[in-house]
Amino acid sequence: MDTIGQYKKLLCIENNPETLEVIEEILANSFGKDIVEVIPAESGEEGLELFKQLEPEIVLINIQMPGKNGFDICKEIQATKINSFIILMFERDDQEDNALRCWEAEADGYLSKPIQKGKLLFTVNNFFRTVRLDSVIKSKGERVQQVLDKLYQVEKSLNNLDEEIVMDKRRLQDSLNDMASLNQLLDNKNSQIFEMNANLASRFDSTVSLLVNIIELKQSGHRGHAERVADISVFIASKMDLSEHLTQNIRIAARLHELGIVSLPADEKVEDVTNEGKSRKVTRHPLVGEMLLKRFPGFEVVAEIIRHSHENVNGSGIPDGLTGKGIPVGSRIISMASFYDHAKLANPDLGIDQVFARVEQETGVLFDENVVARLGEYIRSQDASVSEEASIDCVVFALKEGMELASDIYSESGINLLRKGTVLDKEMLDKVIKFNNVDPIAGTIKIKQS
Repeated sequence: MDTIGQYKKLLCIENNPETLEVIEEILANSFGKDIVEVIPAESGEEGLELFKQLEPEIVLINIQMPGKNGFDICKEIQATKINSFIILMFERDDQEDNALRCWEAEADGYLSKPIQKGKLLFTVNNFFRTVRLDSVIKSKGERVQQVLDKLYQVEKSLNNLDEEIVMDKRRLQDSLNDMASLNQLLDNKNSQIFEMNANLASRFDSTVSLLVNIIELKQSGHRGHAERVADISVFIASKMDLSEHLTQNIRIAARLHELGIVSLPADEKVEDVTNEGKSRKVTRHPLVGEMLLKRFPGFEVVAEIIRHSHENVNGSGIPDGLTGKGIPVGSRIISMASFYDHAKLANPDLGIDQVFARVEQETGVLFDENVVARLGEYIRSQDASVSEEASIDCVVFALKEGMELASDIYSESGINLLRKGTVLDKEMLDKVIKFNNVDPIAGTIKIKQS
């Protein structure tokens, strides 16, 4: 049986005590006295008075009452306009259509006597459920009305705001026009900034290239050393997953790591300084290079890397005696790459493996073990690329458009004119030939075979 919800009142107008007792017992046993309260009334007058005071949800009325009968009581209750369900009870009588009379009296239901438990419970529970639904509907209706009231207020506010919205749209359109003009100005400024940045980057790279050429003028016997150290350093930096920004600074530092040699005292020979096996503990050119660069914006990190390029991982280096990972990673890379390339130049009779073996001997003393391992990868990659690429020797006047350089082009004074991998065009050829008339090209030029 469905629950009837919260506490309900049932007024029973019945002059027969036995019938009243049966009704009370059935409802108490089925619903419980704490759920349904049965209020007895022995006369129509008493019942009407109790109805007005208590406003019960259901009223059971015996049709055959002394004085006012059930139909009269039903009509008077209906006249109060208090919402209650009225159930008329009558004696079983096959000769009279009491159901029709109940309908005419506007009763909500009827029961025949003697009272049957099932019918009573079914009828009462059905009306209690209706009461509960009416309560829910009423509550929902109140909330709907509240929402409608709010919507009405919102509608009024929206109507009042229509004119303001129109004005706001006009102001917005004006603002959008202003923003479009500002965006156009910003686009123009951004284009200018982009061009300025590209120009600055080009000038920066040109400055570095100029410094590299100045360095090589001082030590023409080691032509290409800075660029080779830069290639090795960038390879190792990429294998170590260093950031793009740091890798770029390492590349620049590698190209300029011997800038201090340009300002060597007269009593120091370039050959002695570049012999790193002997000079690492005595030469001060890294400090000179740092001093020359650190005052220029953009070279601060580069200057720091160069300062420590002669530090040793065991702490025996200069100028600060740093150890292990206390040495900047760029300095550790360039230190080993420079040592390796100088060793190759100083010992042309030795094979690459023998030169690399000399580097490995200094692992843990001068060089970082991880950096040395990456150098081994670089050497193997170079061996593979050399075996894959065939080249031919060519003199400067035999150069043609579309040729790809298999090696760098240097002048006899040590200036690096073009890098390996450059594809020649007409403008480049004209410049190389003109430069050759002033500062001849050193040696033969290697061209990749197509």
